Order: sequence, then structure tokens, then C-alpha cells
Amino acid sequence: MDTAISHAPAQPLKVSVVVPTYNTGDAVLTGLRSLLEQTMPRAEFEVIYVDDASDDDTVALLEEETAARGAEATVRVVRAAHSGWPGRPRNIGTDLARGEFVHYVDDDDRLAPEALERLYARARETGADIVVGRMAGHGRPAPRALFEQPRAAADLRSDPALLGSMTVHKLFRRAFLQEHGLRFAEGRVRLEDHLFTLRAYLLTGRVATVHDYTCYHWVRHADGKQNVSYARIEPYSYIDSVRRVLAVLDASDTRVPPGPLRNRLVARWYGKKALDRTAGKRLLDQPEDRRAAWCEAVGALAAELPPETDAALPTRLRIVAALARHGDRALLEEQAAFEAGVVHRPRVTSARWRDGQLTVRCSTGLVRRRGRARGTTPLAFTPTREGEGRLLRLPERVAALPAAAERADFARAVRRSNVRGQLRHREGGTVLNLPASRHVVEEPHRRGLPTGWAARLLRAAARLRGAGRDRQELRTLRWESEFTVDPATADHGRALAPGTWELRFQLGCGGWRSSQPLRGYAIEVPEAAAPDGGTAVPGEPDRSVRGAAAR
Repeated sequence: MDTAISHAPAQPLKVSVVVPTYNTGDAVLTGLRSLLEQTMPRAEFEVIYVDDASDDDTVALLEEETAARGAEATVRVVRAAHSGWPGRPRNIGTDLARGEFVHYVDDDDRLAPEALERLYARARETGADIVVGRMAGHGRPAPRALFEQPRAAADLRSDPALLGSMTVHKLFRRAFLQEHGLRFAEGRVRLEDHLFTLRAYLLTGRVATVHDYTCYHWVRHADGKQNVSYARIEPYSYIDSVRRVLAVLDASDTRVPPGPLRNRLVARWYGKKALDRTAGKRLLDQPEDRRAAWCEAVGALAAELPPETDAALPTRLRIVAALARHGDRALLEEQAAFEAGVVHRPRVTSARWRDGQLTVRCSTGLVRRRGRARGTTPLAFTPTREGEGRLLRLPERVAALPAAAERADFARAVRRSNVRGQLRHREGGTVLNLPASRHVVEEPHRRGLPTGWAARLLRAAARLRGAGRDRQELRTLRWESEFTVDPATADHGRALAPGTWELRFQLGCGGWRSSQPLRGYAIEVPEAAAPDGGTAVPGEPDRSVRGAAAR
């Protein structure tokens, strides 16, 4: 039976913060302290910890810290019967909540000091049912594209950027949750947060963001165990959870009819949560028996989905989908080995300060690592006979499967590719995306290819054999880009916070998306801004670009 250890007063509250806990240990105190240090007055919010029958000192630590800070009127600690997952504790906390809004927080995460105040103000300003605060990831990636601009009334049906934030670390209007009977799946259900958030998104067209202040610090501990749902992922049950998420699209109150939107939504979970488990290092890092289980489970899901779903996948995953439908694990593993080494390696061609602004020029391309000491080789593409397509050069046995070869055309992916400059706050974890220009350069693939008379001889031999194209026609792609940083306005019109802001560069093309550091380049912002913008050291990656917020 659930028992409350301490009770909060009965006056109306703005926000109820619900936190499930289980054997969190000392890590729970970081989150508690962040909640007790909010700028929102304590009388205006409550914190409800629902402990899932911890057998360590988690509850005692919460009680002691609450008492030491005189916060008994703000913090409630509730003991619940063990469920083994965060769904039931969150439901218990929601039922006990008395705030106008409910904010879900994980037990090992923390809120920034102004988080509740800003989230609540944004909800009242916009009338939103859901408010998503900017996140910083610590040991894990956090969504970024969603916070590139303010959103006051976003709707998943017209704004796919919402798909970048599917966790429940958000502010929800409690009346909205009650009206639609929004509950978490209870028991050991993977993706229970996605089930909840997808339904919530589909039930409202009023989602707002706090885009210019980092509200939520999302933490992954080194051992991964300070989390209610920490456990090894089992392939078959996990893929069943993917099916449950997709079933939301057929529920009576959230039904999404056949068409482009449905295909895009299905592809999001089919691709990221299923196919991606059979690609690259995620597959190769598994022992052989689990590789077989993942390939079988994902292949079964692929067989259930209509082929038109594959068209909504990013290009690299269309290839994986073709292999999953074909059902040959050896080919999936061969493609995984090919993909495991794909990265992009940006280099700074110039970085110069002028009038308090830093302008950086970069060049990058998709390459494959060939081994620890063997360097990299660029990905190679072959133009189609019509001259419009760009076919990725796949491993020979993968390319021999017609369905895979047909899906390897990256021409559209290249046209829609994107690049961004980025700033990462070393101390706080915030990542800011910066708009960047983009120019794609196509060049001959020269590594290992003959030139001069030897190349002419090979081309002649190919023509005699009736081959229309040879290796000499392979192409590589290079992205040239430029972005500018004004430290006085770079954080959505506000000055950069004091500390070290590392420069990074992100490339996204065909489902390969990664952010790489521009090593040796950073902006130093002191506590008190210096009068000058600083100086740059271009072309010397072992040194830093040092600067201060301009006046």
C-alpha cells in the first residue's frame, strides 16, 4: 500500500514535479537540490517523489535532505509497491498532483534554477497544453533542432521537429492529462515515455517551447544504473514495444490516416528504434546470439509494414530495410561493418575575428575509417546514366541484391543535406545550433585509382568489355561551409554564458548525422566581458580561438 511520508499544504499550486525513484542513492540529491533552488517560490510548487520500493538508502536520503532544508511543506515522498519500471510511479505521482501543471523529472536529472518559473510563464503566455524546455545532455545527446526557434502552438501534424523530443521531461497541463485519460503504461514496458508523449502530441495542437534557456539537464551516469528502467534490452520485447507505439496511430482518438504523415511517423520508430538496431556498431557490438535475435525481430516487423513506409526512411536506412526484408543476416552484418566506420572529419580553413564577431570556414566530407592506423577513405558515389542520381558504392555482396542497390541513390539526400555550426558550453552542456552556408562540391574519387595512360587503358578495356562505366567515374562529395558567431547575441539574442564554448560542426546527409569538434577552437567568455572580441589562430588546430562577449 502506498504511504506518504510527508504532506504538503492544501493551497493551489502552479506546478507539481513528479519524480520516480528506485535505488538512486546519492545521485537523487543532485536533482532534489536543483528543485529546492528554483526561483519559483516554494509555496507555488510541490515535488512528489514516488519510490518504487528501493532497497537502498534513497528514501532516507530524500527525507534527511528535505528536513535539513526545511522543505517538508514542498516535498512529498511516497512509497509504492515495486513495479520495476517508472510508469506506475509516474501515474501515482500524477494522481496525487495538485498543480495546474505537471512536470516529469527523472531521479538522476536536474532542473536549472529558472526552469519552473520560465516553463510556467511560457504556458500561461501561450495557452499551451505542453511546454518543452531546452535540454542539455550529459553523457547523452539532447534534442537541438526543436530549440532553434521559438514555438508557441506547434502541432505534430505540421511540425516534425517535435519528434526530436519524445521523452516526458516536459510541462503538461494537468487538466489536459485528465481530459484525455493520459496514463503511463505500467509494468516493464519499453518506450513507455514514447507511448505517452506520442498520444499527447496527437491530442493537442498547442505545444510551446522555452528555446532560449536550458531548463533540463539530462544525465547518463557512467554505470548506467541510476535509473528506474535500467536493464538489458531484449530484442523481441523491445520490438513489441515499437509495435505498441505504432498502434497509437490507429487508436480512435489519435488515428492518423494512410498518407505521407503516417508514413513519416511510422518511419520514425521503424527506422530509429528498430532498423537502427541492426546497423553499424549497434549490431556489431552485440554477441552473435543477440545479433541473430535482433535481425529476426526487426525482420518480422519489416514484413508487417507496407513497402511505401520505406520511402519515408532516410536513405541509409532504406538500404538496411531492404536487407531486413530480404532476411539474410550475413548481408545485414556486412552492411553494418561498412556503416560502422562512416564519419565526417571537418577541418577549419579559416577563423577570423572582425567587429567582435568570429567567422569560421569549414570543409568536411563523409569518410570511412579503415582501421586505427590506416586512416580514412571518402565514401564513393557513382553517377547514374541519366546523370541525376548518385549511387553509394556499397559492399559488393550487398550491392548484388537488387532491392538494396536500387535504394542506394543519395542524390535527393545530398540536395536536402544540412550543415550547422555549433557551440557547446563545456561547463553546462548546452549546445547551440548556428545557421551555416552550404556548398556541395563533387570531385573525382582518386584514392587507389590509376591516372594518365593507365587510366586511359582501363577505360578502353572497359569499353571493349561493354561496360558503360568504370571506377574512374566514382565521385566523392565535400561540403564547404561558413558560419559566424557573435558572442553578444549567439544565444537567441542573448550573450553567451561565461565559460568555455567549444566550436563544433554538424553534417547531416541521408541519415548519417554527427557533430564533430573543431579541435583547438573555442571561445572563452569571462565572468566580466572584456572590451575586445579577441583574436583567432586560424589553421592551427592545436591552439584555441579565444574570445570574449563583445560590447
